[in-house]
Amino acid sequence: MATSNLYLVTQALTQLLSLNVRALLVRNGLPATLNVSSMPPERVGAESNTLNLYLYHTMEAGHYRNVPPPGTGQPPVAREPLALSLYYILTAHHQVNDVFDAETQQLLFGLAMKTLHDFSTIGDDLAISPGVGPAEPVMPADLAGRDNRFDIALRPLTAEEALTFWHADDSATTRLSAYYEVRPILIEPEPASGVSGLVFDVGLFLSAGMAPHIEATSALVAFEPPAQTGLPPQAFAASPARATLATGLPVGPVNRVNLSGRRLDGGGGSEVSARIVLRCAHWLSLAPPLRAVRVDAALNPDWAVQIGPNKAQFDAQGTLLVDQGGGPPVAIDLVPGIYSVSIQLERFRDTPSGSPASVLSESNRAVVSIGPRILASDPPDGAGRITVHLANLFDVTDAALDVQLAVDGVIYAEVAAFSGNAAQDAGRFRRAAADAIEFQPAFAVVPGETHAIRLVVNAAESQPFWAVMP
Repeated sequence: MATSNLYLVTQALTQLLSLNVRALLVRNGLPATLNVSSMPPERVGAESNTLNLYLYHTMEAGHYRNVPPPGTGQPPVAREPLALSLYYILTAHHQVNDVFDAETQQLLFGLAMKTLHDFSTIGDDLAISPGVGPAEPVMPADLAGRDNRFDIALRPLTAEEALTFWHADDSATTRLSAYYEVRPILIEPEPASGVSGLVFDVGLFLSAGMAPHIEATSALVAFEPPAQTGLPPQAFAASPARATLATGLPVGPVNRVNLSGRRLDGGGGSEVSARIVLRCAHWLSLAPPLRAVRVDAALNPDWAVQIGPNKAQFDAQGTLLVDQGGGPPVAIDLVPGIYSVSIQLERFRDTPSGSPASVLSESNRAVVSIGPRILASDPPDGAGRITVHLANLFDVTDAALDVQLAVDGVIYAEVAAFSGNAAQDAGRFRRAAADAIEFQPAFAVVPGETHAIRLVVNAAESQPFWAVMP
């Protein structure tokens, strides 16, 4: 998790105690009257029906120190999140008319410890009903939806060690208390000021004797260097594949992904069916989530799927028809991102009883990058902003897409709308249309100068592109 406010973690813990202890009281036929506070225990005072969870200490979680920082910028350590372990003390308080009630205090204390034992991990999906009414989320709204997750552990302090927490006040008796560690808490790092090139590694996998095996992927990277270089349009095969999502361009099939390997078609013949299988993180967010999508060549002729013994290929398109069984095919969007590609074989055989049966086998998975395609850029408009036009096979305004723009190696910040003040908007961009990005330059516009534009969507990068200032 990443946050700059430690109190949000405390708020999640107190919400957990409030919801579940009330639910346990209702289940035992007791009044669900409960207060949960987070102040120093000695300042709670003569409260009734109160649980108190106080953050009294923090320590750096050392095993997170060596996480490599993203991007570039100085100092590098500022771009690494500060990982903390938080230490809390739990106490229970109950007095009625200044009379201490040990029974109620110890009941609440036991239910609180049970709660922190039963729910030792807090995540976005944790919701609890307080005994009456619908379930309520435990995670605060400011932390929800960001894959936050932290663990709660009871610290094994001995009775003698617990005494040292209270020994400063010789006139007071040691309170009934429990001590907890919550980790990991990541303090938000400074954003990177630049980015370096992407590197993709293809893993090595073991495969069964007759299973297909992908050895390499490749795709055509085509771009036009700045005119000042005197170079003609360039094109080369990038491996691992680095395709871009565009069709019908004169530079060639930049959306084509080529695979090379062994036994990709399983030997061919009518008894074997071979299909391309794609996976990506974006499809996991659909309802229902799609963990693997088989590319049916008959349903998607424009994908130009070809699978031979040692080579295979497909042309990525903006949509893909998927047969989910029991109904008409469903169209899903293909968006820029990092995909894994594999080949699935289905072998049809007759069993000894004469009934047909099929056996599935799948190759290793190879990495493929399918990025956005920049078509052109406009000169600065009256406000000094530059618009970058994209191939329109996907909608860049989709809020589910992670869009990053860098110009001359400097990362620009995304905004929903510009303020209208050029100085304030410098170094910012917005998604102007389904196929357009608009940015306010952070550089001084000089006629004839070129500026490298880098657009990354869901970690997949566009082709090299330079904007020429008129």
